[in-house]
Amino acid sequence: MIKKVIIITFLLLSITTEAQYGSRYGSQYNRRQSMQPREPRAVQQPRAPEINVEKAVGLIFYNIEKIGKKVGVKKSSDAFKEMASVFNSFNKELKQIKRINTFLFSEGKSKMEAAQKESMKNRDFNALRKANKEVTESFKPIIKVIDDKEKKLEITLKEILSEKQYKKWIKYKENLKKK
Repeated sequence: MIKKVIIITFLLLSITTEAQYGSRYGSQYNRRQSMQPREPRAVQQPRAPEINVEKAVGLIFYNIEKIGKKVGVKKSSDAFKEMASVFNSFNKELKQIKRINTFLFSEGKSKMEAAQKESMKNRDFNALRKANKEVTESFKPIIKVIDDKEKKLEITLKEILSEKQYKKWIKYKENLKKK
């Protein structure tokens, strides 16, 4: 008697699961409906990437507390105070460079955006390449100044930090530049 009850419940469960599976995922009767061709969606134009001129030039303002955590320098130590003063002066110098070259940055950004719009419209990317080359040439002196400032920063940090901390700093800086 118990065997018959178990067999009957097993059969009922298998039938209900088959019914649920067939209705949910399309049984052989529903497959024809799902194979009908769908209407094509409206063709979307790809969005142009946003241009960040400051990042392209290499202007990175460092957060002192975050660097202290990443590098492993405690806030109470003298090395942190020296490091903080070095980064504060470095960030001030970068802000000065940014302020002086604001017009050049905005001009370069507008030139690149106009070239992007034109190239997306005409599907010809030569105008974008040409604009990119012009903007890059105009930014070369700024990039050189920023690189010099970063080299000076590296030299002073090498004196302040231990070798292990300095390696962590280099790794952190490279990750920031990749973003």
